[in-house]
Amino acid sequence: MRATFLTLGLFCLIGFVYSNVLPAFDGTGNAEFDEQSLRSDDDGELDQIVGGTPAALGEFPFQAALILGGSLCGGTLISPSVVLTAAHCLAGKTQASVGTFTVRVNTLTLSGSTTGSVTRGVTRFINHPNYVPRTNDNDIALLKLSSPITNVRLATLPAPASCGSFSTYASQAAVIAGWGTTSSGGSISQALLKATVTVLDNTVCQRQYSTLTDNMICAAAPGKDTCQGDSGGPMMVGGVQVGITSFGRGCADPNFAGVYTRVTRYVSWISTTSATI
Repeated sequence: MRATFLTLGLFCLIGFVYSNVLPAFDGTGNAEFDEQSLRSDDDGELDQIVGGTPAALGEFPFQAALILGGSLCGGTLISPSVVLTAAHCLAGKTQASVGTFTVRVNTLTLSGSTTGSVTRGVTRFINHPNYVPRTNDNDIALLKLSSPITNVRLATLPAPASCGSFSTYASQAAVIAGWGTTSSGGSISQALLKATVTVLDNTVCQRQYSTLTDNMICAAAPGKDTCQGDSGGPMMVGGVQVGITSFGRGCADPNFAGVYTRVTRYVSWISTTSATI
């Protein structure tokens, strides 16, 4: 990958198989990207949430905007004190840096100006112990909030009782959401955007990505996709979070689906770790 810097409207994304660097946020609506840790491809194409429409008030109250020091990601509030996100969102971060983290939920705007928006700090984070940065296998992490949020609806995760017999969700409609840029190389959307994609069978995506594992789930739709500004955010099927935005090649590339962490593989880890974080 080319080690150059790109300054764009907040939350820009670059093609290639997404790697583990996030847009740097300066708090002014601009983002700076270090390509050595960004999803980038050979031609430097810039990507964004494609084909999105504005989310409605109350549709995704659990959706979190994560300002992680100088970088940005998405996440979901899964308990009053815990946010679920992608491990690659925390690449290069240390426990000593959590004092610079900010989490916003129950907001349609990235700035948190929506009435009822709630903001918290972070006291610690935990990456999955088997996270593999090179392939993004086990790309899942938890953040512990500085104080509980008790007045916001939580994200619904797959029920633990069905562990071992989960659906693959193949061919089912899924909803993705985030605050990515609205045009290639342009500014971010200040409004939370959503799009509907279709979950693909892993055998399809294994032909697209040689590193795809059973811990991943992929989805695509013509002209619709997530990219890096949406990393860590949710993919929902029937109101249940089944995926965490992880990686992909390009954005809405017809030959490459978006790849998400398969939440059903981690229900036990999430439950156990949330109780002790």
